[in-house]
Amino acid sequence: MKNFIKNIILLVVVLVLSYFTSEYFGKLYDYFSPLYDSSFFPIPKEGLITITGVPFAYVFFLILLFKLFAWGNKKKWIGWLLVPPLLFFGSGDIKHIYLPIILGLIAFYLGKLLQRLFIKNYTT
Repeated sequence: MKNFIKNIILLVVVLVLSYFTSEYFGKLYDYFSPLYDSSFFPIPKEGLITITGVPFAYVFFLILLFKLFAWGNKKKWIGWLLVPPLLFFGSGDIKHIYLPIILGLIAFYLGKLLQRLFIKNYTT
């Protein structure tokens, strides 16, 4: 139960980081697939960039932080917590599905690299 609560707290940290960095990830997505002002909803382009950046930031920070700091069965937590954004990406712009996959791979290997650096520095 102790590991479950720690992982939930880590999930909250991931959500907060996703919220605050969503603009940067939205600008990255806007570079590959330009967003336009919505005529249906009165949302400016900056708002659309921020909204579309949240799932990308969530995927990145979820994989990175759970790779580094999760307790218990990390792979199970990452797998189950990636289901909602993957459903979101699958229901939307399917031709740009490679972007969250590439972002997830970058986060995975960055987490692996940081983990090795921390373990190497910790043991020496």
